[in-house]
Amino acid sequence: MSPTHTRPESLPVRILRALSVVTVDPPQQEAAFVAGSDFASAEAVQTAYDPRRAASALLANPWYWRAVGIRAASLAALPLQVQRRTAEGFEPVDDHPLAQLLQRPNSQQTARQFRTQLVTDLLPSGNGYILPIGIGAPGTAPAALLLLEPARVTITPGQDGAPLAYVYDTQGAVKSYPPDVVGHARFSAAGGGLQRLYGTGEVQPMDRDLAADVAMAAQMARKSSRGRPDAAYVPQDSKTTWGRPQVRDMQTQIDRILQEQTGGVAVMSGAGKFEAIDWTIGDLGGIDMRAWARSVVVAVTGVPPTLLGLQSANYATAEMERRSFISDTLTPLAALLDDALTDLARRLGFADVRIRHVLPEMQDGRTDRLQRVALHIAHGMSPADAYRFEGFDDAPDVADFGIDPATSGAPQDAPRVDDEARDDVRAQAAAVAEMLTDQQPDDEDDILTEVGALLDLLGPLLDDQ
Repeated sequence: MSPTHTRPESLPVRILRALSVVTVDPPQQEAAFVAGSDFASAEAVQTAYDPRRAASALLANPWYWRAVGIRAASLAALPLQVQRRTAEGFEPVDDHPLAQLLQRPNSQQTARQFRTQLVTDLLPSGNGYILPIGIGAPGTAPAALLLLEPARVTITPGQDGAPLAYVYDTQGAVKSYPPDVVGHARFSAAGGGLQRLYGTGEVQPMDRDLAADVAMAAQMARKSSRGRPDAAYVPQDSKTTWGRPQVRDMQTQIDRILQEQTGGVAVMSGAGKFEAIDWTIGDLGGIDMRAWARSVVVAVTGVPPTLLGLQSANYATAEMERRSFISDTLTPLAALLDDALTDLARRLGFADVRIRHVLPEMQDGRTDRLQRVALHIAHGMSPADAYRFEGFDDAPDVADFGIDPATSGAPQDAPRVDDEARDDVRAQAAAVAEMLTDQQPDDEDDILTEVGALLDLLGPLLDDQ
């Protein structure tokens, strides 16, 4: 029985009742809300989307296999640090017990294998589970870390809707683990109610697209395996009619040619032509459908086409996609795992630590830096300083272009440059800028040649100053 309480009458209501001016109904009893009581369940809750079906997408679609594999391998290759809080912030602790554990999570997996499999579990299903075993006193590292297969994990909710236990099916025996000892990395949930206990993986929103792609691939495989077309041999003249003996003879000849691997010659008893009697892959839109499925994988996973093996982009586009992959895909995924590992570490008694992947610093590409070199020079910076400032240690010696390496930027009282020389410099600078900003950048040697020509024009001007 839920507890109840009575809402007290206000002072005006009591005065009106005493004067008998109005009739006021007695206050109704109001049931107090018990937070989470509607979530009470003594049974484990299954995920709305089968994790086994999610995992099967890895083998069903080669593009998705590649998209998962490159993210898992990229993340597992990053350094993983245990950092302790100090007065100045956080600093790495290489000899921390958790750092040593993460370097060898268990006897069957290396650190890279462990993290690769964790990400491979997480991405399709939306959930990855880590089970520490051999837990000692708070503040001591467990003996090992194991991964639980998502398809075998169910969660039993408590009265407040939070996990009460993680139930694991070990193929014959069911084991229940308290939530304090299970690390649960998960995506945000698309469902409501108790389905919010689980994350929503990448495969669920792609389900129909991947299923259509699998069906089309199977259709293509069936047609290829027969090694012969589905067609009819009909009279070339629509007014011609063949008799049964003539038809049987031509069928025998055509079947013999199609079945023999060495080919041959069919002697036909009538002029005819082949007409398709089945839809081809092109008629079904198979090529476009498979390209669409690939574009869906790119959109959902955040892995750009160049990293999936589609080498159709130029260098500048490929470099831009690589940088976008690091900042928009790999960084959020690393942060999600950092959060789950840090939460597990603190529940194991390490309250002053956090776990972080060390992401690579993104530097501008060579073309971007060459463009800035031209801009620096156009604004009066010494060519030697401009190249050095942008990190070109392999830049040609500016003395080769008739310029003193010690030449500084144009002074404030620089003499007037004649209009013809200025126009030449502007035209050459515009040519260099056009090469650098073109959608299909020129070869770097050609760009350096044009930059050299710009320096030839600037050399005499700088010498005069």
